[in-house]
Amino acid sequence: MIAGAELGRITRRDRDGTRRGIVPRIGGGALVRRGLLGFTLIELIVVMGIIAILIGAGVGLIARLRVADRAAVGIVHSTLRSARNWSVAREAPARVFLDADKRTIQAFGMSVIGTWHFEDMPVRGAFGTEGISLGGKIVEDGFTGSALSFAGEPARSRVEIPVHLDPAFDLSRGFSIACAVRPSSSDGGELLAIGESAGISTSDDGAVRAWFAPEIVQEDGERRRGARVVLTTDGGYLCANRWSGIEVQYDRATLRILVDGAAVALLAESSPVWKVESSLVISPTSAAFPGAIDALVVSAVTGEDRRDLPKGVEFGAGTPREIVFAAGGGLDRGVHREPVKFTLKFDDGREEKVLVNLHGTVE
Repeated sequence: MIAGAELGRITRRDRDGTRRGIVPRIGGGALVRRGLLGFTLIELIVVMGIIAILIGAGVGLIARLRVADRAAVGIVHSTLRSARNWSVAREAPARVFLDADKRTIQAFGMSVIGTWHFEDMPVRGAFGTEGISLGGKIVEDGFTGSALSFAGEPARSRVEIPVHLDPAFDLSRGFSIACAVRPSSSDGGELLAIGESAGISTSDDGAVRAWFAPEIVQEDGERRRGARVVLTTDGGYLCANRWSGIEVQYDRATLRILVDGAAVALLAESSPVWKVESSLVISPTSAAFPGAIDALVVSAVTGEDRRDLPKGVEFGAGTPREIVFAAGGGLDRGVHREPVKFTLKFDDGREEKVLVNLHGTVE
């Protein structure tokens, strides 16, 4: 008898009595065939390597999908919120253009490009814009501090400010001109003009008139200045010897005139504005403007860099061409009567919903 801990050899007989080979015996009598010994160390290493590769590829694919999801949603949310913040900070309209074909999104809003407060002569403004005084006088009872007055000044009195030399004076996407005006009588006159691009005047009955020149593209591709687009308020908004705040806004959708913060005239229009080719002139005609001006601020619509959606992501069907925020941050109710909803579609069939509610917040 062989001890249990020893490796022995035994002879095996088949049922027919034929003697077969001998097999090893281990310990307490258990028999193990050579063909049932399992994986070798090399085979285990190979299998583990294959599993690791498959797991790594799967995790990498999932990670890439999640990164694309986050990037696409982040781009859209940040652009929408940037436009809303713009409209809140500047109390001016802002808009977002979405191009479903090119898979791009871009925000536009008003940026101040010139300010003048008329405290002394020669007229000096922010951003290094100094005026050339050809008449006019500084009076102490301005809207804020002193003001520039042409009341009683001789013909052709004016102030010219060479804004056309500043590349920031690009009004093509839209503009805002805000100022305080005090007529010295019931007479009207030409208040200011920014080259042949835009201007403001007043009338004898206390109305405000605003205009801009559109850019026209002809069939042969040549660009020219079109006939002025004109908007006039009803009479009675301006009174002699009283300061009133005037603002003219144009955002490639609507031309507006506001008096003392209230919109009093609107005109639907979408043409680009003709380029600024000459100076901003205060009291631009031969007849001096019969009154004073103060706190002049000119803004232009500028845009953020256009952003592309990540590869494999596109805007879903029904995505609006533009989203417009009114001054103050809410959606423009004249454009959007209900919250704006659209989707981002991923190439694996998934969708991500985007919601801009009427208050302008993005969800």
